[in-house]
Amino acid sequence: MESHLDIVREDFKTSPFWDFIGLQMKELKKGYVELYLPYNPNFRNVRDSIHGGIYASVLDTTMGMAGRTLGSDEVMTIQMSIQFLKPVVEGGIYSEASVISESRSTALIEGRLFDEDKNLIAHSVGTFRVVKSS
Repeated sequence: MESHLDIVREDFKTSPFWDFIGLQMKELKKGYVELYLPYNPNFRNVRDSIHGGIYASVLDTTMGMAGRTLGSDEVMTIQMSIQFLKPVVEGGIYSEASVISESRSTALIEGRLFDEDKNLIAHSVGTFRVVKSS
């Protein structure tokens, strides 16, 4: 029988968007996710650093996946705040997310982005609606 985490892994592998931007899964366990995004020069903004929209997409994805690890079939972002701390000019970015609190219908999740030297480059907190079929 396939575990819920196996289903989340498979959904990640088959996502056209995540495949398009090149996200790679590093770790997935209940309440925690770590992803990696290799550097792509097409992510640069006019300041020659990775665009903040990429930061936001990766954080939203990582936190949403952390919500899915709780046994949820669907996770939707209700609210998300991001603090952009440092630009990345070159090199990949790592993301991690941890569930802070959960109820029957929502989860509060924290996300963090790091550059390849493990410097914190962005921090996020989001509230997600979680839907479990059983």
